[in-house]
Amino acid sequence: MTVMNPASPRTLRTSVRTIDAEAYWSYLATSPYAGYQQTPEWGRARSGEWRPELVGWFDELENLVGVALIRYRDLPGLPWSFAIIPQGPVVDWERGDLADLLASLRDHLRARRVFSVCIVPPLSLRRWGPGAVKSALADPLTTRWSQVEPEAVDPVGERAAAALGEQGWHRLAQGGVLDSSQPLYNVWLPLRGRSEEEVLGAMTRAWRKNIRKAERDGVVVVEGDRSDLPAVQRLYTETADRQGFETHPLEYFEAMWDALGTRYPGHFHLHLAFHDGDLLSANATAQAGHRAQGVFAANGSVKRQIKASNAVYAQIIRQALADGAHDFDIGGVADSLDADGPEAGLLLYKADMGGEVREYLGGWELVLMPALHSAFSRLLPVYARARGMAVRASQAVRGRVRT
Repeated sequence: MTVMNPASPRTLRTSVRTIDAEAYWSYLATSPYAGYQQTPEWGRARSGEWRPELVGWFDELENLVGVALIRYRDLPGLPWSFAIIPQGPVVDWERGDLADLLASLRDHLRARRVFSVCIVPPLSLRRWGPGAVKSALADPLTTRWSQVEPEAVDPVGERAAAALGEQGWHRLAQGGVLDSSQPLYNVWLPLRGRSEEEVLGAMTRAWRKNIRKAERDGVVVVEGDRSDLPAVQRLYTETADRQGFETHPLEYFEAMWDALGTRYPGHFHLHLAFHDGDLLSANATAQAGHRAQGVFAANGSVKRQIKASNAVYAQIIRQALADGAHDFDIGGVADSLDADGPEAGLLLYKADMGGEVREYLGGWELVLMPALHSAFSRLLPVYARARGMAVRASQAVRGRVRT
């Protein structure tokens, strides 16, 4: 493990301090690196186990030049904390003095008695278009994205990776403190400068046919509200059980709605697809700045032939275009390119929609207190397993009460 060595003294041109939500949004709304997980509202939604802080970077002229939502997890009974900045920080990754910005952040966190911090910069390294995705899936010798020549390399991501390495940060393996909301590979659908007809026209013929089929068969897509959340949570749990990922309790969806569903300065939508009164598909999307992002997607096991999920995504795209989104981040996909594997269907589904795969910069960690970090790293997996068992037990109790 790489541990940060004390940096030689230097005079920093920026400083980091706590700011209010209004000042925070004044910068966030104009940044190309904005995302919903770096909003004050998301910090409140996830504040159950994490203590949020909104900070800003100020230059020598007191101009606000960057922001971050920092989430702290305190060690029980001890005055030290672990910190994470999901999908952030939101700074000028292209032209900013990254060494200065990172050093200012380090000093701020040391003053907050943080022993280790993880950031997940909202940047990509490599990209593959839909055609490259399908070619990779068709090649039996290709099993991982690392084997596929990228169609484009992002110099901003490369610049950030170099700066982080020079400042003593090390890249994390997927897993650990990174959960499913921080995937390494995501699928983006470009929207900027395109009409609805152009976006739909770039989909495969089968995709467009499925949209029309859902409409002919009577699928109705509506915007949901808070009263729909119990049904949404049940559908999400059904999806999680079928696909083998961890579900969330109803309180998670209620906290999300209370934070993003009302008085949110960006855009938040909960799209539900019904057929003859049956909820078949539920998708939530959130937009900060010009990037719309999938928050969650749930699909039932019944009436799959009706293609309700295609109808939902068609409506999401229309809404994102109306909201002025430049891109739609559809969500994560696995590293595996095994055409016979369980992940291949989801990857092909998103590629047929016209999406391009982006490899993100991933999570980066800076260890400030190695001994405490080592103890925390050993205890975190135990805590995560215990929490998962508690969530499943709580849902089982609710299920017995309903029946």
